[in-house]
Amino acid sequence: MDEKEKYILLIDMDAYFASVEQICNPSLKGKPVAVCGEGRTVITTASYEARKFGVKTGLTIPEAKKLCPHLIIVKGDLEKYVDTSLNIHKILLDFTDKVEVFSIDECFMDITDSYKLFGSPFDTGLMIKKRIKEEIGLSCSIGIGPNKTIAKLAAKLFKPDGLYEVKSSAIEGFMNFLPVEKLQGVGIGDKTAMKLKMLGINTAGDLSRTSSMLLRAYFGINGYILKKIGQGLYDTPVKKYLYQDAIKSVGHSYTLPEDTKDESVIKSYILMLSEKVARRMRKYNVKGRTIIFIIRYSDFKTYMKRKTIKYLTYDGNEIYLEALKIFKENFNLKNKIRMIGVTVSNLIIADREKFLFDFYEKKNKLIKVIDDINDKFGEFTVRPALLTIAEKFGIVKKCALIGSRQIKKHN
Repeated sequence: MDEKEKYILLIDMDAYFASVEQICNPSLKGKPVAVCGEGRTVITTASYEARKFGVKTGLTIPEAKKLCPHLIIVKGDLEKYVDTSLNIHKILLDFTDKVEVFSIDECFMDITDSYKLFGSPFDTGLMIKKRIKEEIGLSCSIGIGPNKTIAKLAAKLFKPDGLYEVKSSAIEGFMNFLPVEKLQGVGIGDKTAMKLKMLGINTAGDLSRTSSMLLRAYFGINGYILKKIGQGLYDTPVKKYLYQDAIKSVGHSYTLPEDTKDESVIKSYILMLSEKVARRMRKYNVKGRTIIFIIRYSDFKTYMKRKTIKYLTYDGNEIYLEALKIFKENFNLKNKIRMIGVTVSNLIIADREKFLFDFYEKKNKLIKVIDDINDKFGEFTVRPALLTIAEKFGIVKKCALIGSRQIKKHN
């Protein structure tokens, strides 16, 4: 093998959200499943069994049910998917520290300096697939190439459960007849693809042969990048896992089961969202001082207000009190409320030093005990009393989290 050849992998989990739900609930295996977001929303991901009927991302639930009457709808649980992703990352890091998280279900890996420990790049891909399947119970598709662009395109060729390698010498033939719409997700969006086709640029090969001057005239400085993408040569290094971009904010929003003016219900949901945000912040070991409150009324008018406080926090009750204050000072209940969101930004890594005052030390220990109990027995096993109001409104049934429970393969 050419020692100068780079080997970049794109790990792409197959029908990720739906597959996680099928692993968590074995009765869903082999059945058409669609995952939707919290509240009244559209399909987020469909299992491959559902895709055979034409069910896809973006359809409303009634549209999906028309295509597949026996479709099983599952409410999505972001915490569960994040936790599963973290377990997948642990496996990938056994092969290299150059693991860059591209999305919740995709990671780039640079195995140029490590693949020989496992055989060939293709052998490495096989080992990664085997471990994810055996340890987590999920399948993935892997593309191997000399750069991120080629690796990502290769991963899409044989889904699900595929593995495909494109070497540098094969790039031109691989890219030549690839439609430009297939380049979406590697630096080209829907609108750009449409604009390229209007210019008579229908394939990656056409794009690679188009003059840089023409592309710059229509797309500005991005024209240079587009040409490189068409040539299959656009390349950026894979970041090391520990050097990923810092988390800038942590937030949760929720579309209510039904529009409401009931202040006790609204307050209960604000508390629930604040607790969920705080729990994630503690998991990420970050504190913040800017509280952002988002509200959408039944007429779909959406408003956002923020407040920066004097202290850092990752305490759910503190976040709740500040969010509630924003709500009371800026909004009213003349119209029914459809959606609520709570976000904390202006984050820093949480201070690990011992608290100066016993009160705060005890408070921090209490939070840790509550987190441990909820980890062991399920989210909101220990919960604020105010949440009982929202329970009657369907909050536990629709929003309960699995949190940090580790997903295990069901035999």
